[in-house]
Parts: sequence; structure tokens; C-alpha cells
Amino acid sequence: MAGVTNGTFPVAPFQRYIISMSTGTGSAKYRCAQCEMSEAQCECDKYCCLCQTVLEVRLCEDGLLYCEPCRTACDYKTSG
Repeated sequence: MAGVTNGTFPVAPFQRYIISMSTGTGSAKYRCAQCEMSEAQCECDKYCCLCQTVLEVRLCEDGLLYCEPCRTACDYKTSG
């Protein structure tokens, strides 16, 4: 039982895991929930999933497309 005493765990292995799984500080790249492609590569029909408009739609962190008024009302963020 190396490294485990009184219900505590060593800190170093978890830090290494978190660092190796980190995506870094670059801009987020959200993926389309339907085709799993980035916004630039997505070829799906682009319309807001809430109000069905085709104006100013962007991919958000949940993988769905939203227009600017719906993004603002729901406080959704885009990938860039």
C-alpha cells in the first residue's frame, strides 16, 4: 500500500493527471452535437434551436446553435 495512509492520497499523481488532461489556455473549440465537427467545419443546417431563426447563429458549449438574442437571454458563450 504505497502512498496511502489514514484515508489520504498523494498529491503528485493527481496533479500530473490534471496537467496531462488539460486542454491548455487556447480558445475553446465547441463541437456540433449532431456532426461532432467544429463550427468552421460543420455543414449542418444552421438555425437557432430555440427560435428557429437563421440570422447570426453560432455554436455554443452545449453543441447547439443559437442566435445572438437567444445566446444573450440564456447567457450562452460561443467558442471565439
